[in-house]
Amino acid sequence: MNIPDLTEKTLVSERKYTGKIISVDLLDIELPDGRKAKREVIRHGNAVAVLAKRPDGKFVFVKQYRKAAEEALIEVIAGGLEKGEDPVEGARRETAEETGYEVKSIRFLTTIICTPGYCEERIHIYYAELSEAQHEQDQDPDENVYPVVLTESEVEDGIRKGTIFDSKTLSAWVAYKLMK
Repeated sequence: MNIPDLTEKTLVSERKYTGKIISVDLLDIELPDGRKAKREVIRHGNAVAVLAKRPDGKFVFVKQYRKAAEEALIEVIAGGLEKGEDPVEGARRETAEETGYEVKSIRFLTTIICTPGYCEERIHIYYAELSEAQHEQDQDPDENVYPVVLTESEVEDGIRKGTIFDSKTLSAWVAYKLMK
């Protein structure tokens, strides 16, 4: 099958909103066949996510209330990258901040775009093996994150039952299973 070039050319970009963690741009674009259209794009910057495993074989997730979803979700450890921050260092930092565990070894799994229809954010996903000892969490002032320790079967039961359904978490789990 011969697929033509699908690139959309940006003609005009106008910033409509700038907030603490996102900006929203309205774009006038030209499709490859010359038709004109508009696109709304959320600018968020990149992030990291970490599927973390303790020495005892159990996995460390976090539970936090997500206002957009209006519920507390069980998710892999995750957070935004600071300007110029190396993703591996960001993964180590987020793990320590959110769970109190230190990363002993880390392996890249994949990169995902959760919502490519309107958001540019890419999430770099890692698998980490953790220290045995846990120290105090060092959360950001506006975070309320609680570590949750689950066995492999509890994770898979949660996915099957729909109690674990965050997209980055599902992506991390699939990538981890394929890595094995």
